[in-house]
Amino acid sequence: MLSDRLSILYNPSAGMGRALGRKIRLERLLRHFEIRYDLVMTRSEEHLRELTRAHARSYPVVVGAGGDSTFHIMIGELAAAGGGADFGMIGVGSSNDIPREFGIETLVKACRALKDRRTRKIDLGLVRDGDEVLGCFLGQANIGLGAYVNRYVTGLVERRPRLARRQILAGILGIRRAYATRAIPLEIVLDSEAGRREGAFAAAIFSNIRYWATGRLINPGARPDDGLLDGCLIGDCRFLRLARLSRLAKTGRHVDADGVEILRAPSFRVSSKTPFAVQADGEILRAADGRTAFPDVSIGIVPGGLNLIAP
Repeated sequence: MLSDRLSILYNPSAGMGRALGRKIRLERLLRHFEIRYDLVMTRSEEHLRELTRAHARSYPVVVGAGGDSTFHIMIGELAAAGGGADFGMIGVGSSNDIPREFGIETLVKACRALKDRRTRKIDLGLVRDGDEVLGCFLGQANIGLGAYVNRYVTGLVERRPRLARRQILAGILGIRRAYATRAIPLEIVLDSEAGRREGAFAAAIFSNIRYWATGRLINPGARPDDGLLDGCLIGDCRFLRLARLSRLAKTGRHVDADGVEILRAPSFRVSSKTPFAVQADGEILRAADGRTAFPDVSIGIVPGGLNLIAP
């Protein structure tokens, strides 16, 4: 065990490829804070998974340098490995909503936290299809518009790579496409300790943290260590009203708007006659048999499931 060194797994493709340009400054800061580390550049998602599993056995701290999707992949591997290593984050992605929640959204703050090595017990979100675990998350799992736009933008960027650096435009195109194809609203049934909700919803976002979609306070009351998830349900609404709710969400004021409901519970069960995709921290979840659409999932919490390095 390399007790005095950190493992840093650096995803150069994070932030639509812009992460690579921040590597030199990061290493300068790591030296400034006198942090002993080994940095490995990842080549692919599978390479990131392999490195996370291997380094969790040989380093006391495994750090992800990337975006929310990078962290999502790594915590899944750490959880599967038994959670022996502490986890650190360096946000070099597009939104950095997860580091923002923990006050480490800048390179300086992230390096200072790694220098101090204070740890916090953080809840892990967990999405299941029956007995199969589809994935873990630190931030949110969402159904409806967010999942649709994620898939649309991924496909769009593959066809038109120049849009990779114009995320806002790509997202707007995805939202318009969701409305045009009537992919939303989605008819769902939601069961939890807070009761049953049935109806047509544009989006259902289940949060372990407050921030979503680049700093929007989608669930202002969410806390990552309270053993609960906060669900934000956005009912069927037109495009212009959705745009207004998005503006209000920058300060959390959308929670008082008509058609928006906030629920809090340790777990939620979501079902629909129309199979739906689930996005967790920027990744569309996939079953072992390759399915990415499900008629019924449970979204819950593992209290204190991760040792996170954060102030």
